[in-house]
Amino acid sequence: MSFVTALTDKLYAFMICRSKSTTEFILETEPRSIGKITAGRQMVEGKINLAGQFIQQTDDVWNYKTNEKDFHNKLHSFDWVDDLAALGSVEARRFAQNWLYSWLKKYSLGFGPGWTPELTGRRLVRWVHNYLFLTQGCSEIKLEKFNMLLARQAKFLSKRAMKSSKGLPRFEALVGLIYAGCYLKNMEKFIEPATVALADECHHLMNSKEIVFSRNSQEILDIVTILIWAKRALKDSNWNPSVTHLETIEKLAPVLRNLRHSDAGLPRFHGSCGDVDGQLDQALSNAESREVSLLKTSVGFAKLSNSQTTLIIDAAPPPMGKKAVKADASTLAFEMVSGKRRIFTSCGPGYLFGSDLSSDGRQTNSHCTVYIDNQNSSEFRIMDGWFQTPKKVITNGPSNVPKEISYDDGIGIFEGAHDGYVKSHGLTHVRKLKLSQDGQSLEGEDLMIAIEDSHKRQFDKISKENSSAKMSAKAAFHLHPNVAVRLDHENNLTSLALKNGQVWIFNYGLDLHLQLEPTIFFENGLSEPLESKKLILSADLLEYGTRIKWSLVRALDKDLSVGDLFQN
Repeated sequence: MSFVTALTDKLYAFMICRSKSTTEFILETEPRSIGKITAGRQMVEGKINLAGQFIQQTDDVWNYKTNEKDFHNKLHSFDWVDDLAALGSVEARRFAQNWLYSWLKKYSLGFGPGWTPELTGRRLVRWVHNYLFLTQGCSEIKLEKFNMLLARQAKFLSKRAMKSSKGLPRFEALVGLIYAGCYLKNMEKFIEPATVALADECHHLMNSKEIVFSRNSQEILDIVTILIWAKRALKDSNWNPSVTHLETIEKLAPVLRNLRHSDAGLPRFHGSCGDVDGQLDQALSNAESREVSLLKTSVGFAKLSNSQTTLIIDAAPPPMGKKAVKADASTLAFEMVSGKRRIFTSCGPGYLFGSDLSSDGRQTNSHCTVYIDNQNSSEFRIMDGWFQTPKKVITNGPSNVPKEISYDDGIGIFEGAHDGYVKSHGLTHVRKLKLSQDGQSLEGEDLMIAIEDSHKRQFDKISKENSSAKMSAKAAFHLHPNVAVRLDHENNLTSLALKNGQVWIFNYGLDLHLQLEPTIFFENGLSEPLESKKLILSADLLEYGTRIKWSLVRALDKDLSVGDLFQN
């Protein structure tokens, strides 16, 4: 967002909040957004984590001083109301109402960081979804003030929705305006222009080279979710959604279906939390299309799936440039899920716990892939801007990422490569993954190879410069915190026990060195990150080609569908 746009938003908010108009609900809707009961319970208990900022319940949250943009977005969007509403207790309602009316008191005149089109849209939608929860037992004076703010936000969106950034922010702003027109008295005039603008945005989205620049699968899910909300709101008001609107939902549903792990979650790359608490299945259920994507990749991710085992591989260059603030150096990294249980994963989005940890989950060694001497496959750089907090973005990374998916007698085979280490070491990473037809074994082979003569010269150069120390290639395998590990160095075996009773055996070549190291797991809704473990396979870089071979085989014949019924 430019300085001029931000200033204009503030001027419009200030002027509109001088109006005397009010409104009231002409229709009421059930809550459609999904919250986390555990997060709501933690808030009531005073363990409040909003994008890494830990707030004490007794603190005046609206006076909390920080430059964290993610914190302000989370706080002023009122997304946290979903968690309290999911808990649904008297204490949760009282907590939500206290924060709501403190916000009304402080920001009802158009001041503060919450008066942007996208945040106003998100906030208005949450207020509509949780109207009864937020207003039950309130005085007439408070209810009148609440309705007045609904009217002011609707008018603000009517002026500024189309000035928000393209992509998810504009969808959020326009859906907020549609909600205002469908559910609030005297706001019907906003429905038609908002639906026309939404159709235009859908057309632009589906005709863009990439669905979302960020390659964040959760961003795609959020777009589909709010498009479904808009469709249902329009039908509640006897309006027909545009053909483009409906077609966008139906075209994106197969993309999401191809990104869905067997545990109903999403891959944890490029800012995605992975754990979406039923939001994905709800969106796919509400989409009328039951098609499965015929494409071998979706938004640059490749998928292997047999039986109840899924692998999703990051098989495309990372987002780069000033907008790549959450992009990961994760090219050719993969995640593995068996039934409802994640085995191999990634550290995930550290920004959930503040800027100090925001880059921790973005490094190459924070993913299940191969790296050289803790060097990233993509180059990070700090970018400064006027009136903006410095951001770490990817400015250079793999440009050539060929990949192929095939099936041989039911065996799923992924083959891919990337050139992220060619410039620094002259080496290309080549990865081959084979998932058995029954989903009970996975074979992996990683090569670090100098292909062309110029690559060999670069490798010779870097080897000479590091002659005093051995260079090594390391394959990382980050384990989900619920996976128990037992090492057997004598037999080159490692057993991985899942909570549903499954045991998987990790095997590796005799020429490799295995280490078990601590790692961290970032999960949305928790008050602090979780500790976990990672397996590191190391091989010395001695020649133009280094091979790392490994396998994972399920050891126990156990019905995982039954086991997961009783395990948490």
